[in-house]
Amino acid sequence: MPDHARYIPKDAVVVAGINLRSLSKKIAWNVITGSKLFKEMQQRLPQKNANDAVTGIEKSGIDFVNTIYFYVKPDNRLKGGNRLCALVPLSDAGDLESYLKKVIPDFQVSQRGDRKEGVIKNLMYVSWNKKLLIITNMTGADGADYMDLLKSGGDAANKAADQTENNAEMDNAFNVTAENSLVNNKHFKNLETNGHDITIWVNYDQLMSQYMNDNVAGKMGGLSLSNTLWKDAAFAAGFDFKSGKISGDLDYYVSEELTDIGKDLGSIDVDKDMTQRLPMKNMDMVVAWHLSPSGLKKSIEKTGLLGLVNLGLGSQGLSFDNVMDAFSGDMAFVMNNLSVKTIVEEDELMGQKVKHATQKPGMDMTFVIKMNKKENFLKMFDMYKEMAGFYPYGHAKDCYAYPLDTKDSLFFLINDRYLAASNKYENVEGYINGKFKSEGLPSIVKSGVLGHPVGMVMDIAEMVKNIDPAIVTTPHDSAVLAVSKKLLSSISINGGTFKNNSFGSHIDINFTNSDENSIIALMDYGLRISDAEKLNGDN
Repeated sequence: MPDHARYIPKDAVVVAGINLRSLSKKIAWNVITGSKLFKEMQQRLPQKNANDAVTGIEKSGIDFVNTIYFYVKPDNRLKGGNRLCALVPLSDAGDLESYLKKVIPDFQVSQRGDRKEGVIKNLMYVSWNKKLLIITNMTGADGADYMDLLKSGGDAANKAADQTENNAEMDNAFNVTAENSLVNNKHFKNLETNGHDITIWVNYDQLMSQYMNDNVAGKMGGLSLSNTLWKDAAFAAGFDFKSGKISGDLDYYVSEELTDIGKDLGSIDVDKDMTQRLPMKNMDMVVAWHLSPSGLKKSIEKTGLLGLVNLGLGSQGLSFDNVMDAFSGDMAFVMNNLSVKTIVEEDELMGQKVKHATQKPGMDMTFVIKMNKKENFLKMFDMYKEMAGFYPYGHAKDCYAYPLDTKDSLFFLINDRYLAASNKYENVEGYINGKFKSEGLPSIVKSGVLGHPVGMVMDIAEMVKNIDPAIVTTPHDSAVLAVSKKLLSSISINGGTFKNNSFGSHIDINFTNSDENSIIALMDYGLRISDAEKLNGDN
Protein backbone atom coordinates (compact mmCIF):
# COMPACT_ATOMS: atom_id res chain seq x y z
CA MET A 1 0.00 0.00 0.00
CA PRO A 2 1.41 3.43 -0.89
CA ASP A 3 2.64 5.51 2.03
CA HIS A 4 0.23 8.40 1.40
CA ALA A 5 -2.77 6.11 2.01
CA ARG A 6 -2.17 6.90 5.70
CA TYR A 7 -3.72 10.33 5.05
CA ILE A 8 -7.14 8.74 4.48
CA PRO A 9 -9.17 9.24 7.70
CA LYS A 10 -11.01 6.26 9.10
CA ASP A 11 -14.29 8.21 9.08
CA ALA A 12 -14.14 8.58 5.28
CA VAL A 13 -17.50 7.48 3.88
CA VAL A 14 -16.30 6.60 0.37
CA VAL A 15 -12.74 6.03 -0.90
CA ALA A 16 -11.67 5.41 -4.50
CA GLY A 17 -8.16 4.52 -5.62
CA ILE A 18 -6.69 4.61 -9.13
CA ASN A 19 -3.51 2.55 -9.47
CA LEU A 20 -1.62 4.47 -12.17
CA ARG A 21 1.37 2.11 -11.97
CA SER A 22 -0.75 -0.90 -12.88
CA LEU A 23 -2.75 0.91 -15.57
CA SER A 24 0.33 2.43 -17.24
CA LYS A 25 1.92 -1.01 -17.54
CA LYS A 26 -1.14 -2.35 -19.30
CA ILE A 27 -1.22 0.52 -21.78
CA ALA A 28 2.54 0.27 -22.37
CA TRP A 29 2.29 -3.48 -22.90
CA ASN A 30 -0.32 -2.95 -25.60
CA VAL A 31 2.07 -0.58 -27.36
CA ILE A 32 4.96 -3.04 -27.08
CA THR A 33 2.93 -5.97 -28.40
CA GLY A 34 1.68 -4.00 -31.41
CA SER A 35 -1.96 -3.45 -30.48
CA LYS A 36 -3.96 -2.87 -33.66
CA LEU A 37 -6.50 -0.80 -31.79
CA PHE A 38 -3.83 1.39 -30.21
CA LYS A 39 -2.26 2.04 -33.63
CA GLU A 40 -5.65 3.04 -35.06
CA MET A 41 -6.18 5.41 -32.12
CA GLN A 42 -2.80 7.08 -32.75
CA GLN A 43 -3.68 7.66 -36.40
CA ARG A 44 -6.97 9.35 -35.44
CA LEU A 45 -5.42 11.64 -32.83
CA PRO A 46 -4.10 15.03 -33.99
CA GLN A 47 -0.39 14.45 -33.40
CA LYS A 48 0.55 17.95 -32.23
CA ASN A 49 -2.28 18.26 -29.70
CA ALA A 50 -1.61 14.77 -28.40
CA ASN A 51 2.10 15.49 -27.95
CA ASP A 52 1.45 18.83 -26.24
CA ALA A 53 -0.99 17.22 -23.83
CA VAL A 54 1.40 14.41 -22.96
CA THR A 55 4.34 16.77 -22.55
CA GLY A 56 2.33 19.05 -20.28
CA ILE A 57 1.04 16.36 -18.00
CA GLU A 58 4.40 14.63 -17.76
CA LYS A 59 5.90 17.86 -16.41
CA SER A 60 3.15 18.39 -13.83
CA GLY A 61 5.19 16.88 -11.01
CA ILE A 62 2.62 14.12 -10.42
CA ASP A 63 3.97 10.65 -9.64
CA PHE A 64 2.45 8.52 -12.39
CA VAL A 65 3.76 5.23 -11.01
CA ASN A 66 1.68 5.51 -7.87
CA THR A 67 -1.94 5.53 -6.68
CA ILE A 68 -4.25 8.55 -6.59
CA TYR A 69 -6.94 8.44 -3.88
CA PHE A 70 -10.23 10.29 -3.63
CA TYR A 71 -12.30 10.27 -0.48
CA VAL A 72 -15.49 11.75 0.91
CA LYS A 73 -15.79 12.51 4.63
CA PRO A 74 -18.54 14.06 6.79
CA ASP A 75 -18.53 17.86 7.09
CA ASN A 76 -21.78 19.46 8.22
CA ARG A 77 -20.56 22.92 7.22
CA LEU A 78 -21.22 21.93 3.61
CA LYS A 79 -24.57 21.18 2.01
CA GLY A 80 -25.02 17.43 1.85
CA GLY A 81 -22.80 17.10 4.91
CA ASN A 82 -19.73 15.77 3.08
CA ARG A 83 -16.32 17.07 1.98
CA LEU A 84 -14.42 15.90 -1.13
CA CYS A 85 -10.66 15.33 -1.01
CA ALA A 86 -8.03 14.02 -3.43
CA LEU A 87 -4.58 12.70 -2.48
CA VAL A 88 -2.14 13.05 -5.40
CA PRO A 89 1.43 11.73 -4.91
CA LEU A 90 4.22 13.93 -6.27
CA SER A 91 7.56 13.22 -7.90
CA ASP A 92 8.62 16.89 -8.04
CA ALA A 93 6.87 19.64 -6.06
CA GLY A 94 8.64 22.36 -8.05
CA ASP A 95 7.28 21.01 -11.33
CA LEU A 96 3.78 20.98 -9.83
CA GLU A 97 4.00 24.67 -8.92
CA SER A 98 5.21 25.59 -12.41
CA TYR A 99 2.49 23.50 -14.00
CA LEU A 100 -0.28 25.12 -11.91
CA LYS A 101 0.94 28.59 -12.76
CA LYS A 102 1.07 27.65 -16.45
CA VAL A 103 -2.44 26.19 -16.75
CA ILE A 104 -4.02 28.70 -14.29
CA PRO A 105 -2.52 32.13 -15.13
CA ASP A 106 -3.98 33.91 -12.06
CA PHE A 107 -2.96 31.17 -9.61
CA GLN A 108 -1.36 32.63 -6.45
CA VAL A 109 0.96 30.53 -4.27
CA SER A 110 1.52 31.20 -0.58
CA GLN A 111 3.67 29.46 2.04
CA ARG A 112 2.12 27.79 5.09
CA GLY A 113 4.75 26.14 7.27
CA ASP A 114 6.44 23.40 5.26
CA ARG A 115 3.63 23.44 2.69
CA LYS A 116 2.58 25.63 -0.20
CA GLU A 117 -1.04 26.37 -0.99
CA GLY A 118 -3.41 28.18 -3.31
CA VAL A 119 -7.04 28.58 -4.34
CA ILE A 120 -8.34 27.59 -7.76
CA LYS A 121 -11.16 29.86 -8.99
CA ASN A 122 -12.64 30.09 -5.47
CA LEU A 123 -13.72 26.48 -5.96
CA MET A 124 -10.90 24.22 -4.85
CA TYR A 125 -8.27 24.67 -2.15
CA VAL A 126 -4.91 22.98 -2.86
CA SER A 127 -1.87 22.46 -0.67
CA TRP A 128 1.28 20.41 -1.13
CA ASN A 129 4.59 19.42 0.40
CA LYS A 130 7.49 17.60 -1.25
CA LYS A 131 5.62 14.30 -1.56
CA LEU A 132 1.89 14.94 -1.64
CA LEU A 133 -0.75 17.28 -3.10
CA ILE A 134 -4.13 17.45 -1.35
CA ILE A 135 -7.12 18.99 -3.11
CA THR A 136 -10.38 19.78 -1.31
CA ASN A 137 -13.51 21.83 -1.94
CA MET A 138 -13.75 25.22 -0.27
CA THR A 139 -15.87 25.90 2.78
CA GLY A 140 -18.03 28.94 2.01
CA ALA A 141 -19.35 31.32 4.66
CA ASP A 142 -22.90 30.45 3.62
CA GLY A 143 -22.28 26.71 3.62
CA ALA A 144 -22.31 26.47 -0.17
CA ASP A 145 -21.26 23.08 -1.47
CA TYR A 146 -19.07 22.30 -4.46
CA MET A 147 -21.93 22.01 -6.95
CA ASP A 148 -23.34 25.38 -5.87
CA LEU A 149 -19.93 26.96 -6.35
CA LEU A 150 -19.46 25.27 -9.70
CA LYS A 151 -22.78 26.60 -10.99
CA SER A 152 -21.95 30.13 -9.89
CA GLY A 153 -18.37 30.00 -11.19
CA GLY A 154 -17.18 30.36 -7.60
CA ASP A 155 -18.13 34.03 -7.39
CA ALA A 156 -20.15 35.58 -4.57
CA ALA A 157 -20.83 32.31 -2.82
CA ASN A 158 -17.25 31.90 -1.73
CA LYS A 159 -15.67 35.35 -1.67
CA ALA A 160 -16.67 35.63 1.97
CA ALA A 161 -15.24 32.19 2.81
CA ASP A 162 -13.62 31.89 6.21
CA GLN A 163 -10.02 31.09 5.24
CA THR A 164 -9.30 30.14 8.84
CA GLU A 165 -11.73 27.23 8.48
CA ASN A 166 -10.18 26.18 5.18
CA ASN A 167 -6.67 26.31 6.64
CA ALA A 168 -7.74 24.29 9.65
CA GLU A 169 -9.38 21.68 7.44
CA MET A 170 -6.25 21.36 5.29
CA ASP A 171 -4.11 21.07 8.44
CA ASN A 172 -6.33 18.17 9.51
CA ALA A 173 -5.98 16.54 6.11
CA PHE A 174 -2.16 16.60 6.40
CA ASN A 175 -2.09 15.46 10.03
CA VAL A 176 -4.16 12.30 10.21
CA THR A 177 -2.94 10.39 13.25
CA ALA A 178 -2.11 6.69 13.09
CA GLU A 179 -5.13 5.71 15.21
CA ASN A 180 -7.44 7.77 12.97
CA SER A 181 -6.11 6.41 9.67
CA LEU A 182 -8.10 3.98 7.52
CA VAL A 183 -4.97 1.93 6.74
CA ASN A 184 -5.42 0.21 10.11
CA ASN A 185 -8.68 -1.33 8.92
CA LYS A 186 -7.83 -4.93 7.98
CA HIS A 187 -10.48 -5.13 5.26
CA PHE A 188 -9.32 -1.90 3.62
CA LYS A 189 -5.71 -3.04 3.86
CA ASN A 190 -6.62 -6.34 2.18
CA LEU A 191 -8.37 -4.45 -0.64
CA GLU A 192 -5.46 -2.09 -1.26
CA THR A 193 -2.71 -4.73 -1.15
CA ASN A 194 -4.37 -6.99 -3.74
CA GLY A 195 -3.00 -4.88 -6.59
CA HIS A 196 -6.28 -3.95 -8.31
CA ASP A 197 -6.36 -1.25 -11.00
CA ILE A 198 -9.33 0.53 -9.41
CA THR A 199 -10.58 0.20 -5.83
CA ILE A 200 -13.74 1.43 -4.13
CA TRP A 201 -14.42 1.41 -0.38
CA VAL A 202 -17.74 2.33 1.25
CA ASN A 203 -17.91 2.69 5.03
CA TYR A 204 -21.45 1.54 5.88
CA ASP A 205 -20.72 1.86 9.58
CA GLN A 206 -20.09 5.60 9.13
CA LEU A 207 -22.98 6.00 6.68
CA MET A 208 -25.55 4.34 8.94
CA SER A 209 -24.33 6.12 12.07
CA GLN A 210 -24.53 9.45 10.24
CA TYR A 211 -28.00 8.61 8.89
CA MET A 212 -29.40 7.48 12.23
CA ASN A 213 -28.05 10.60 13.94
CA ASP A 214 -30.12 12.84 11.65
CA ASN A 215 -33.23 12.45 13.82
CA VAL A 216 -34.19 9.33 11.89
CA ALA A 217 -35.68 7.68 14.98
CA GLY A 218 -38.19 10.54 15.16
CA LYS A 219 -39.07 10.12 11.51
CA MET A 220 -39.56 6.37 12.08
CA GLY A 221 -42.16 6.80 14.80
CA GLY A 222 -39.67 6.45 17.64
CA LEU A 223 -38.13 3.22 16.32
CA SER A 224 -34.44 3.00 17.16
CA LEU A 225 -31.96 0.47 15.77
CA SER A 226 -28.85 -0.69 17.59
CA ASN A 227 -25.60 0.40 15.99
CA THR A 228 -24.26 -3.12 16.57
CA LEU A 229 -26.24 -4.11 13.46
CA TRP A 230 -23.84 -2.18 11.22
CA LYS A 231 -20.68 -1.80 13.34
CA ASP A 232 -17.63 -2.35 11.07
CA ALA A 233 -19.91 -3.01 8.06
CA ALA A 234 -18.23 -2.01 4.80
CA PHE A 235 -18.22 -2.63 1.04
CA ALA A 236 -14.94 -3.25 -0.79
CA ALA A 237 -14.56 -3.60 -4.56
CA GLY A 238 -11.50 -4.07 -6.73
CA PHE A 239 -11.63 -3.85 -10.54
CA ASP A 240 -9.04 -4.94 -13.12
CA PHE A 241 -8.77 -4.20 -16.83
CA LYS A 242 -8.02 -7.47 -18.63
CA SER A 243 -7.98 -8.66 -22.21
CA GLY A 244 -11.56 -8.59 -23.43
CA LYS A 245 -13.13 -7.77 -20.07
CA ILE A 246 -13.20 -5.83 -16.82
CA SER A 247 -13.29 -8.12 -13.79
CA GLY A 248 -14.28 -7.09 -10.29
CA ASP A 249 -14.19 -8.75 -6.87
CA LEU A 250 -16.78 -7.40 -4.44
CA ASP A 251 -17.08 -7.98 -0.69
CA TYR A 252 -19.73 -6.78 1.72
CA TYR A 253 -18.48 -7.13 5.30
CA VAL A 254 -21.16 -7.47 7.97
CA SER A 255 -21.02 -6.69 11.67
CA GLU A 256 -20.22 -9.42 14.17
CA GLU A 257 -23.84 -9.16 15.31
CA LEU A 258 -25.04 -10.40 11.90
CA THR A 259 -22.47 -13.17 11.34
CA ASP A 260 -24.92 -16.01 12.03
CA ILE A 261 -27.49 -14.42 9.73
CA GLY A 262 -24.82 -14.09 7.04
CA LYS A 263 -24.06 -17.79 7.26
CA ASP A 264 -27.75 -18.53 6.84
CA LEU A 265 -28.22 -16.20 3.87
CA GLY A 266 -25.04 -17.19 2.04
CA SER A 267 -24.94 -20.97 2.32
CA ILE A 268 -27.36 -22.35 -0.30
CA ASP A 269 -27.06 -21.95 -4.09
CA VAL A 270 -29.98 -21.22 -6.42
CA ASP A 271 -32.08 -24.24 -7.34
CA LYS A 272 -30.70 -25.94 -10.44
CA ASP A 273 -34.00 -27.41 -11.71
CA MET A 274 -35.77 -24.06 -11.28
CA THR A 275 -33.12 -22.35 -13.41
CA GLN A 276 -32.93 -25.05 -16.09
CA ARG A 277 -36.68 -24.73 -16.75
CA LEU A 278 -36.40 -21.07 -17.83
CA PRO A 279 -36.90 -20.15 -21.51
CA MET A 280 -33.47 -19.31 -22.91
CA LYS A 281 -34.14 -18.65 -26.60
CA ASN A 282 -33.15 -15.05 -27.43
CA MET A 283 -32.36 -14.51 -23.74
CA ASP A 284 -31.51 -10.91 -22.84
CA MET A 285 -31.23 -11.13 -19.06
CA VAL A 286 -31.63 -13.77 -16.37
CA VAL A 287 -31.54 -13.41 -12.58
CA ALA A 288 -31.79 -16.22 -10.03
CA TRP A 289 -31.62 -15.97 -6.25
CA HIS A 290 -31.91 -18.10 -3.16
CA LEU A 291 -33.15 -15.98 -0.25
CA SER A 292 -33.03 -18.09 2.93
CA PRO A 293 -36.40 -17.83 4.73
CA SER A 294 -34.73 -18.56 8.09
CA GLY A 295 -32.07 -15.91 7.42
CA LEU A 296 -34.77 -13.38 6.49
CA LYS A 297 -36.68 -14.15 9.70
CA LYS A 298 -33.53 -13.70 11.81
CA SER A 299 -32.86 -10.36 10.08
CA ILE A 300 -36.34 -9.06 10.95
CA GLU A 301 -35.99 -10.33 14.51
CA LYS A 302 -32.73 -8.40 14.89
CA THR A 303 -34.47 -5.15 13.95
CA GLY A 304 -37.26 -5.79 16.46
CA LEU A 305 -39.93 -5.65 13.76
CA LEU A 306 -41.15 -9.26 13.86
CA GLY A 307 -43.98 -8.48 16.30
CA LEU A 308 -45.18 -5.61 14.11
CA VAL A 309 -45.04 -7.80 10.99
CA ASN A 310 -47.03 -10.56 12.72
CA LEU A 311 -49.58 -7.99 13.88
CA GLY A 312 -50.15 -6.88 10.30
CA LEU A 313 -50.33 -10.42 8.92
CA GLY A 314 -52.64 -11.50 11.76
CA SER A 315 -55.40 -9.27 10.35
CA GLN A 316 -55.31 -11.54 7.28
CA GLY A 317 -55.28 -14.76 9.31
CA LEU A 318 -51.56 -15.30 8.68
CA SER A 319 -48.29 -15.23 10.59
CA PHE A 320 -44.73 -14.60 9.42
CA ASP A 321 -43.99 -18.31 9.86
CA ASN A 322 -46.95 -19.15 7.60
CA VAL A 323 -45.53 -16.89 4.90
CA MET A 324 -41.97 -18.19 5.20
CA ASP A 325 -43.12 -21.83 5.16
CA ALA A 326 -44.81 -21.15 1.82
CA PHE A 327 -41.53 -20.45 0.03
CA SER A 328 -38.29 -22.35 -0.46
CA GLY A 329 -36.51 -19.03 -0.98
CA ASP A 330 -35.75 -19.68 -4.67
CA MET A 331 -36.90 -17.25 -7.36
CA ALA A 332 -35.84 -16.34 -10.89
CA PHE A 333 -36.58 -13.84 -13.64
CA VAL A 334 -35.79 -13.99 -17.34
CA MET A 335 -36.31 -11.47 -20.14
CA ASN A 336 -36.37 -12.56 -23.79
CA ASN A 337 -36.88 -10.95 -27.21
CA LEU A 338 -36.17 -7.36 -26.19
CA SER A 339 -36.76 -4.94 -29.04
CA VAL A 340 -37.17 -1.21 -29.54
CA LYS A 341 -38.91 -0.22 -32.74
CA THR A 342 -40.24 2.95 -34.27
CA ILE A 343 -43.95 2.74 -35.02
CA VAL A 344 -46.40 5.24 -36.45
CA GLU A 345 -49.43 5.96 -34.31
CA GLU A 346 -52.53 7.95 -35.17
CA ASP A 347 -54.16 10.34 -32.73
CA GLU A 348 -57.05 12.74 -33.03
CA LEU A 349 -56.23 16.43 -32.51
CA MET A 350 -58.93 19.07 -32.84
CA GLY A 351 -61.08 16.72 -34.85
CA GLN A 352 -58.33 15.69 -37.27
CA LYS A 353 -56.27 12.54 -37.57
CA VAL A 354 -52.59 13.19 -36.76
CA LYS A 355 -49.84 10.66 -37.28
CA HIS A 356 -46.67 10.65 -35.25
CA ALA A 357 -43.70 8.32 -34.80
CA THR A 358 -42.94 6.85 -31.39
CA GLN A 359 -40.56 4.28 -29.95
CA LYS A 360 -42.18 1.13 -28.65
CA PRO A 361 -40.25 -1.39 -26.54
CA GLY A 362 -41.24 -5.03 -26.57
CA MET A 363 -40.11 -8.00 -24.50
CA ASP A 364 -41.16 -11.32 -22.98
CA MET A 365 -40.83 -11.52 -19.18
CA THR A 366 -41.12 -14.60 -16.98
CA PHE A 367 -40.92 -14.73 -13.18
CA VAL A 368 -40.92 -17.97 -11.16
CA ILE A 369 -41.07 -18.86 -7.47
CA LYS A 370 -40.36 -22.27 -5.97
CA MET A 371 -42.82 -23.24 -3.24
CA ASN A 372 -42.12 -25.08 0.01
CA LYS A 373 -45.59 -25.79 1.39
CA LYS A 374 -48.14 -25.44 -1.37
CA GLU A 375 -51.13 -25.16 0.98
CA ASN A 376 -49.58 -22.11 2.68
CA PHE A 377 -48.72 -20.57 -0.66
CA LEU A 378 -52.20 -21.08 -2.13
CA LYS A 379 -53.80 -19.51 0.94
CA MET A 380 -51.92 -16.27 0.24
CA PHE A 381 -52.29 -16.50 -3.54
CA ASP A 382 -56.07 -17.04 -3.31
CA MET A 383 -56.40 -13.93 -1.16
CA TYR A 384 -54.37 -11.86 -3.60
CA LYS A 385 -56.03 -13.12 -6.78
CA GLU A 386 -59.45 -12.13 -5.45
CA MET A 387 -58.25 -8.63 -4.55
CA ALA A 388 -56.43 -8.16 -7.87
CA GLY A 389 -59.20 -9.56 -10.04
CA PHE A 390 -57.44 -12.58 -11.58
CA TYR A 391 -59.73 -14.80 -13.66
CA PRO A 392 -59.38 -18.48 -14.66
CA TYR A 393 -57.71 -18.98 -18.03
CA GLY A 394 -57.72 -21.97 -20.37
CA HIS A 395 -58.29 -25.55 -19.30
CA ALA A 396 -55.23 -26.10 -17.10
CA LYS A 397 -55.73 -26.36 -13.33
CA ASP A 398 -54.55 -23.35 -11.29
CA CYS A 399 -54.12 -21.14 -14.35
CA TYR A 400 -55.15 -17.48 -14.18
CA ALA A 401 -54.83 -14.28 -16.18
CA TYR A 402 -54.79 -10.60 -15.33
CA PRO A 403 -55.38 -7.99 -18.07
CA LEU A 404 -52.60 -5.41 -18.38
CA ASP A 405 -54.28 -3.46 -21.19
CA THR A 406 -56.58 -4.09 -24.13
CA LYS A 407 -53.99 -6.28 -25.85
CA ASP A 408 -51.76 -7.86 -23.21
CA SER A 409 -52.30 -9.96 -20.09
CA LEU A 410 -50.24 -11.45 -17.31
CA PHE A 411 -50.60 -15.23 -16.97
CA PHE A 412 -50.10 -17.39 -13.86
CA LEU A 413 -49.73 -21.16 -13.75
CA ILE A 414 -49.11 -23.28 -10.63
CA ASN A 415 -48.10 -26.91 -10.11
CA ASP A 416 -46.94 -28.73 -6.96
CA ARG A 417 -43.53 -26.98 -6.89
CA TYR A 418 -43.61 -23.74 -8.86
CA LEU A 419 -45.57 -20.60 -9.62
CA ALA A 420 -44.74 -19.21 -13.08
CA ALA A 421 -45.90 -15.76 -14.21
CA SER A 422 -45.35 -14.26 -17.67
CA ASN A 423 -46.82 -11.94 -20.26
CA LYS A 424 -46.66 -14.93 -22.65
CA TYR A 425 -48.89 -17.92 -21.91
CA GLU A 426 -46.61 -20.30 -23.79
CA ASN A 427 -43.79 -19.40 -21.38
CA VAL A 428 -45.71 -20.33 -18.21
CA GLU A 429 -47.01 -23.48 -19.83
CA GLY A 430 -43.56 -24.41 -21.12
CA TYR A 431 -41.97 -23.70 -17.74
CA ILE A 432 -44.42 -25.78 -15.71
CA ASN A 433 -44.24 -28.67 -18.21
CA GLY A 434 -40.43 -28.58 -18.36
CA LYS A 435 -40.49 -27.93 -22.11
CA PHE A 436 -37.44 -25.61 -22.09
CA LYS A 437 -35.12 -27.96 -20.16
CA SER A 438 -34.25 -29.84 -23.34
CA GLU A 439 -32.90 -26.61 -24.89
CA GLY A 440 -30.12 -26.43 -22.27
CA LEU A 441 -28.59 -23.39 -20.59
CA PRO A 442 -26.06 -21.17 -22.39
CA SER A 443 -22.55 -21.59 -20.99
CA ILE A 444 -22.52 -18.05 -19.60
CA VAL A 445 -25.68 -18.83 -17.59
CA LYS A 446 -24.26 -22.12 -16.30
CA SER A 447 -21.13 -20.41 -14.99
CA GLY A 448 -22.74 -17.09 -14.07
CA VAL A 449 -25.85 -18.32 -12.25
CA LEU A 450 -25.60 -21.96 -11.19
CA GLY A 451 -23.44 -22.72 -8.17
CA HIS A 452 -24.06 -19.37 -6.43
CA PRO A 453 -26.69 -18.04 -3.98
CA VAL A 454 -27.39 -15.26 -6.47
CA GLY A 455 -26.48 -14.75 -10.13
CA MET A 456 -27.34 -12.38 -12.97
CA VAL A 457 -26.36 -12.47 -16.64
CA MET A 458 -27.09 -9.77 -19.20
CA ASP A 459 -26.49 -10.65 -22.84
CA ILE A 460 -25.74 -7.15 -24.10
CA ALA A 461 -25.18 -8.27 -27.69
CA GLU A 462 -28.61 -9.89 -27.75
CA MET A 463 -30.24 -6.88 -26.06
CA VAL A 464 -28.98 -4.34 -28.59
CA LYS A 465 -29.44 -6.58 -31.62
CA ASN A 466 -33.10 -5.66 -32.05
CA ILE A 467 -32.83 -1.96 -31.31
CA ASP A 468 -34.07 -0.37 -34.51
CA PRO A 469 -31.57 2.21 -35.85
CA ALA A 470 -34.58 4.24 -36.96
CA ILE A 471 -35.29 5.23 -33.34
CA VAL A 472 -32.59 7.90 -33.72
CA THR A 473 -32.94 10.67 -36.26
CA THR A 474 -29.67 12.66 -36.13
CA PRO A 475 -26.25 11.65 -37.52
CA HIS A 476 -24.79 12.17 -34.02
CA ASP A 477 -27.27 9.83 -32.30
CA SER A 478 -26.92 7.29 -35.07
CA ALA A 479 -23.12 7.27 -34.71
CA VAL A 480 -23.32 6.94 -30.91
CA LEU A 481 -25.80 4.06 -31.18
CA ALA A 482 -23.66 2.25 -33.77
CA VAL A 483 -20.49 2.57 -31.67
CA SER A 484 -22.22 1.63 -28.41
CA LYS A 485 -23.81 -1.50 -29.88
CA LYS A 486 -20.33 -2.83 -30.68
CA LEU A 487 -18.72 -2.21 -27.29
CA LEU A 488 -19.97 -4.91 -24.86
CA SER A 489 -21.02 -8.51 -25.33
CA SER A 490 -22.28 -9.46 -21.85
CA ILE A 491 -22.22 -8.75 -18.13
CA SER A 492 -22.17 -11.45 -15.47
CA ILE A 493 -22.55 -10.88 -11.71
CA ASN A 494 -22.66 -13.73 -9.21
CA GLY A 495 -21.82 -14.65 -5.65
CA GLY A 496 -23.54 -14.18 -2.34
CA THR A 497 -21.51 -16.91 -0.62
CA PHE A 498 -20.69 -15.94 2.99
CA LYS A 499 -17.04 -16.42 3.90
CA ASN A 500 -14.58 -14.60 6.18
CA ASN A 501 -17.41 -12.47 7.54
CA SER A 502 -18.37 -11.13 4.12
CA PHE A 503 -20.67 -11.80 1.20
CA GLY A 504 -18.32 -12.22 -1.74
CA SER A 505 -19.31 -11.60 -5.36
CA HIS A 506 -17.64 -11.38 -8.76
CA ILE A 507 -18.45 -9.34 -11.86
CA ASP A 508 -17.22 -9.72 -15.45
CA ILE A 509 -17.97 -7.00 -18.00
CA ASN A 510 -17.16 -8.70 -21.30
CA PHE A 511 -16.21 -6.69 -24.38
CA THR A 512 -16.99 -7.58 -27.98
CA ASN A 513 -13.29 -7.22 -28.83
CA SER A 514 -11.82 -10.05 -26.77
CA ASP A 515 -8.26 -9.60 -28.09
CA GLU A 516 -7.55 -6.11 -26.77
CA ASN A 517 -7.14 -5.00 -23.18
CA SER A 518 -10.41 -3.47 -22.02
CA ILE A 519 -8.80 -0.16 -21.03
CA ILE A 520 -7.60 0.27 -24.62
CA ALA A 521 -11.08 -0.62 -25.88
CA LEU A 522 -12.62 2.01 -23.57
CA MET A 523 -10.13 4.65 -24.74
CA ASP A 524 -11.01 3.82 -28.33
CA TYR A 525 -14.73 4.02 -27.49
CA GLY A 526 -14.19 7.46 -25.94
CA LEU A 527 -12.45 8.69 -29.08
CA ARG A 528 -15.23 7.39 -31.30
CA ILE A 529 -17.87 9.08 -29.13
CA SER A 530 -15.81 12.27 -29.38
CA ASP A 531 -15.87 11.91 -33.17
CA ALA A 532 -19.66 11.52 -32.99
CA GLU A 533 -19.93 14.75 -30.99
CA LYS A 534 -18.37 16.62 -33.91
CA LEU A 535 -21.41 15.64 -35.97
CA ASN A 536 -23.40 17.92 -33.67
CA GLY A 537 -20.97 20.74 -34.28
CA ASP A 538 -19.46 20.31 -30.80
CA ASN A 539 -15.75 20.69 -30.14
